[in-house]
This record gives sequence, structure tokens and C-alpha cells, in this order.
Amino acid sequence: MLLSVGLGGALGAIRRYLISLWVIGSFGQSGWMAILSVILAGSLIMDMMAALLTVSSLFNELVRGFVMIGFLGALTTFSGFALEANNFFQRGEMLAGGLYLLLSVCVSVAGFYVGLVVVFLIAGQG
Repeated sequence: MLLSVGLGGALGAIRRYLISLWVIGSFGQSGWMAILSVILAGSLIMDMMAALLTVSSLFNELVRGFVMIGFLGALTTFSGFALEANNFFQRGEMLAGGLYLLLSVCVSVAGFYVGLVVVFLIAGQG
């Protein structure tokens, strides 16, 4: 399973990079447009895989690990984020799902900011 997830992760990271290059080359945009494209692609594929896993037994644990955890996890963590949010909402846990969405975004941005401040402080630029 570890090798399956690792190989999927390597291929997902490469695919993320290639998508970013394509978006930048095609639309002359950098950053946000490439990231949104990757998020959309990863989330669509994750949703389709999750649906396939519930209606079919075509995929074993190694394939699931390769695609969902490895490939899509490396392509975009938002695919996992979207899947977990959907799980809350499908169980009817609207408040928990909303809090999960809000906290995920807030914790991510706060973590980034704290990391930035710490590095600037250590570098003597804060």
C-alpha cells in the first residue's frame, strides 16, 4: 500500500506541475488560475472516484490508495477536503460540515501567516 500511495503521489505531483505550466502558457496567468484549475480537476476526479467506489467493487485498496490518497492527494489536497466536506453534508451534519469548511480555510491561512512571521522574525526582518 505504501508503494502504491507513493507512486500515485509522485505522478500526482508531476501532473500538478504540468497543469500549472499549461494554464500559465495557455492563459498567461500564474498563481491563482493554475491553482484553481488543479483544485477543480482534483475535486472532480475525487468525487467521481468516491461515487464509483460506492456503486462498484472494481477498485481494490491498492487502486484506491494509488488514485485517491496518492495521485489526488498530491495533485491537490482540496480533493480530500471536498470529499470530507461532502461526507459531513451527506450525513446531514450541516453545522459540522460548515464548521469544517470554515475552520479548514481559516487554519490554513492562519498557519501560513504564522509561518511567514516566524521566518521573518528568525531572519531579523520582523
